[in-house]
Amino acid sequence: MEDMKAVYRLNEEKLSFNHDLIVERQLVNTRMLNNLNKRAQKYKENMHYERDNCLVKQQEAQRWNNKLTSDYKKFTELFKDLQRKFLRFEKIDDTRYNDVRRMNELEANNLVEKIMHADKMIHLQQLSIKWEPPKDRFFDFLHESGAINGVGGEGSV
Repeated sequence: MEDMKAVYRLNEEKLSFNHDLIVERQLVNTRMLNNLNKRAQKYKENMHYERDNCLVKQQEAQRWNNKLTSDYKKFTELFKDLQRKFLRFEKIDDTRYNDVRRMNELEANNLVEKIMHADKMIHLQQLSIKWEPPKDRFFDFLHESGAINGVGGEGSV
């Protein structure tokens, strides 16, 4: 019976030790669980903060993108309008340049015709020598217009 009491006592001490160990482990696990819950809560708060911050930055980026897009469209339209104006003014300038050039050419041709007529008259009337029109290609317009043979004529005085 003594042996039984000793075995009983040993089992009781083992059970008591295991119970104390389990209680102590449960306290450690409870503290660990509380710490983990606090960390999880902290991470959730950080996640919410970062998500909100990300949404705010995304909205700002979207607004900035929309502004830049509208500016781009506006500047593109202004550029196209400027190109249209440039082409229109270029046409007008070309037309005006060509008109002035033709007018100056006509005036210069008329002056050359008068000079050629005067040269012909000087040759025929003052110098009494035969006058020959210039052979240079520059004076071809005189042949085309008939100014060399028509004005003043060979025998006109």
